[in-house]
Amino acid sequence: MNHAMVKHLVLKDWYFQRGPIAAYTAAALLGLGIVLLDTAWSFFAGTVVIITFTITIGIHLAIVTVVQERTEQTLPFIMSLPISPREYTAAKIVANLSIFLVPWLLVTGGATLILNTEGARSGAVTPFATIVMTYILASYILVLTTAVITESQGWTLCVMGVTNLFLQFFLYWVSHIPSIERGMKGHGAVWDAMAISLLATELALSVLLIGLAFLFQARKRDFM
Repeated sequence: MNHAMVKHLVLKDWYFQRGPIAAYTAAALLGLGIVLLDTAWSFFAGTVVIITFTITIGIHLAIVTVVQERTEQTLPFIMSLPISPREYTAAKIVANLSIFLVPWLLVTGGATLILNTEGARSGAVTPFATIVMTYILASYILVLTTAVITESQGWTLCVMGVTNLFLQFFLYWVSHIPSIERGMKGHGAVWDAMAISLLATELALSVLLIGLAFLFQARKRDFM
């Protein structure tokens, strides 16, 4: 593998996306500050801000770093460099995941810390928050995989829409899992078999999707 070229492509995406991602991350962290106000309205408002801007980071990355390289004819130039389809895919996956995981870990870690301190609701909400944030991560990886494989703005936006729409149903369903529902009512955090299995499934699907991106790219013959 041409590690030097992969590194340059990863650093390129980091360099050009540093400003927008920093702004979105700051907005998501502001949501954590709103949650700290520890009222019913601030908990709801802060949660909406956190989810909205975390999803926005994923949308921005997939469209700007992958799809626009095709629409703006940057991809043919990149593929003319001494780089293979596998190396290009690795560069895109590594760049996108590393950029996304920084704000995602900051927000998820911050939310976990806040939810396990006195006030700001209760650590009992932690399983729900963790599962929801991991769903957002898995959804982003699905969108990224779609963008890498199809290089189509239409398909990428379609998958974005479906995952964001399904999030509403997912929130309702997870909040009504008996152990999580009891925890959200203040009876203590419960990581039972259902909650752990759901979290493990989200992580396993994320790994599977990354594998599929490499598989489909390896079979692709035309990048122009």
